[in-house]
Amino acid sequence: MKKAFLIFLALSLVFTVVVCKSTTAAPGPTTTPEWLNTLPPDDVLWGIGVAKQSSTQMSLTTAEARARVAVARQMSTKVQAMFTDYNLDAGNVNNQANSSMQEDISRQITNMDISGARPIQRWEAPDGTWWLLVEYNKANARSDIASILGNEEALYSQFKAQQALQYLDAQLAKNEKPLQVNE
Repeated sequence: MKKAFLIFLALSLVFTVVVCKSTTAAPGPTTTPEWLNTLPPDDVLWGIGVAKQSSTQMSLTTAEARARVAVARQMSTKVQAMFTDYNLDAGNVNNQANSSMQEDISRQITNMDISGARPIQRWEAPDGTWWLLVEYNKANARSDIASILGNEEALYSQFKAQQALQYLDAQLAKNEKPLQVNE
């Protein structure tokens, strides 16, 4: 009987250890939306905005604005950058001083009309942070860019016509001679 009891105790202990090891802790709350790592379909651009402000409405507004900026940056971004590297050696071989400075400055400028970009997903994290996903159809992007290029071509044509007319006026002014009237 003692032997059966020891076997029962040993099996209970093994069973307890196996059960405890196989259970995993419940996952904590998610801090990012499930769609964050999803890539957009080929025919759209996505922008993701994140904000945690003092009110829900301000958070949503800010997140949407940031998502729209992310879409616009995918369409057109002008990058200005400057890197400065300064190095100074002073003194002689036995008494040398060295000064070195590096500076890296950059700025990104985006100026695009993205009418038609619309929010398609929003998600609130447990800490009150709002995530917003904005979608913009590439077909709209193509037509917007084409209209910008068309406007630039029209403005350039108008500029060239104005230049030609000014040139003509200048040439006519040089060649005009007063009419001689014989009396």
